Amino acid sequence: MSRAYWRSLEAYEKLQTFDDPGFAFQYLSRNPDFAKGRERLQQMDRKGTLDSAELNAFARRWGLLFRQDD
Repeated sequence: MSRAYWRSLEAYEKLQTFDDPGFAFQYLSRNPDFAKGRERLQQMDRKGTLDSAELNAFARRWGLLFRQDD
């Protein structure tokens, strides 16, 4: 969304459809440091080098909770 339209109601209509976690993710995903860290974790996951300590450190830094695989 362009900053030029920050007062436009139409620019924010989609946000009304999000639940709390969805809204929080939309907000957090715009943080450049979060985006870099997330990309780094995704690259590690693709390479098979992602470990739980790395994931937990990221989650703690950003106040996130991840579901455990059962």
